[in-house]
Amino acid sequence: MKPILTKKIIFDYFDGKTTSIQRKFIEEWLRDSENKELFFQYLDEWEHGHPQYIFNLDSGLKKVYQNIANPVNEIEELESSGKNISFYSYFQWVAVASIVLTFVWLGWLRLSRPSFVSYGQLVKNTKAQTGEIYEKENFTSKPILINLPDKSSVILQPRSKICFSPRQYNKTKREVILSGEAFFEVQKNSKRPFFVYANELITKVLGTSFSVKTQPKTSEIEVIVKTGKVAVFLQYDQDKNQKLESNTLNGFVLNPNEKVKINRNKYKIDNPVIVDQKLLDLPIQRFTFNFDDTPAIDVLKKLEEAYSINIVYNKEKLAHCKLTAHLSDEPLSQKLELICTALEASYQEIDNQIILKSNGCK
Repeated sequence: MKPILTKKIIFDYFDGKTTSIQRKFIEEWLRDSENKELFFQYLDEWEHGHPQYIFNLDSGLKKVYQNIANPVNEIEELESSGKNISFYSYFQWVAVASIVLTFVWLGWLRLSRPSFVSYGQLVKNTKAQTGEIYEKENFTSKPILINLPDKSSVILQPRSKICFSPRQYNKTKREVILSGEAFFEVQKNSKRPFFVYANELITKVLGTSFSVKTQPKTSEIEVIVKTGKVAVFLQYDQDKNQKLESNTLNGFVLNPNEKVKINRNKYKIDNPVIVDQKLLDLPIQRFTFNFDDTPAIDVLKKLEEAYSINIVYNKEKLAHCKLTAHLSDEPLSQKLELICTALEASYQEIDNQIILKSNGCK
């Protein structure tokens, strides 16, 4: 039977109060990457209540000046004996001043370092502001398709989760929070920008296709652009509020086939690099949707593979149908509407399946 690791046990671990058995259990528990995020949340909370050193700058400097002005009767003794002040006394003063300056620098470094932002914190803040959230987690071993209220498509990878506020979504902006990896095809709407919050990174688009991936093991966040343009910036960006409120893309803008990584430990965005879409992991990233006199059945098979969905249709009726279409970063629903228009067909989404009805082609 596995032990239950409570917050108190984790806090005792930070305080050095756990037993060797408890430490072993914690080390085994941390082998699961999902537990690391919770571990760092607890660490951040514990550090706020247990600062490693509290330094009073005014008091420290006052003591240094007092020592310089009154060097512990050594000067009086040396003057009375007619001797020069020893180098050792000066060394003491310099040493004390160096220690004070070192602690001042460490304190400034600690206060100036931005705190890590977790998925849990973002969800908690959103719920507090809006009163409700919708969350979807992929517990399966395959990607799942999620259609957002504005008909944008999200292909959520295994062991990933996404959430948003149904009440606020698509009012003035479209905002989702991501943990893990997902591919987005965003419905174009320049008046309501689309934002993805992934830990410290904020990704902003007006309508395009791209992927975002958080990697707990390496503390990296990755963005890859398939089509259109994508702007990225950090939670502690000085111009964050301006970038959130603006209806334009500004700041660090990525172009098609560009990839950028954000190192959480370095608090900066790396320079973008060019990627070959054919070498990317996800089928949706590699595929193009350009069809020239292509059998309709082949088109539907490609959509099934790209979006990890099941499309139910009558193969006999579509056997002689062909399609010519050049699709790009439209969400799946829009692609299906265009295909159905060409085939004089209709579709419905029922139980995570696409049911396509057509009378066939002559």
